[in-house]
Amino acid sequence: MVGRDEGKLVLWPHYFDRGLTRAQGRRVPADLAVDEPRAGAIANAARTLGLKAELEDDARPPSQWYKNKGRVLVPKQGKKEEILKQIARRL
Repeated sequence: MVGRDEGKLVLWPHYFDRGLTRAQGRRVPADLAVDEPRAGAIANAARTLGLKAELEDDARPPSQWYKNKGRVLVPKQGKKEEILKQIARRL
């Protein structure tokens, strides 16, 4: 598990899911969200921004432990919400 002191941000696919509300876990504006986001696509979008993205295919979100959607780890470089929006624009 990645700790807060390791200098990495955890990006879950549901942060970018158009089918979810903010209360259900979406973290980007609805106009930037996509249908059925995949961790691999998020990692590729992060790499186009020059971020060193690490893909973990077998990770499960704590709030959705029954879904195996993976996650992406990126270095902390500014505010998480801004990084999420930048990646969402590339999806």
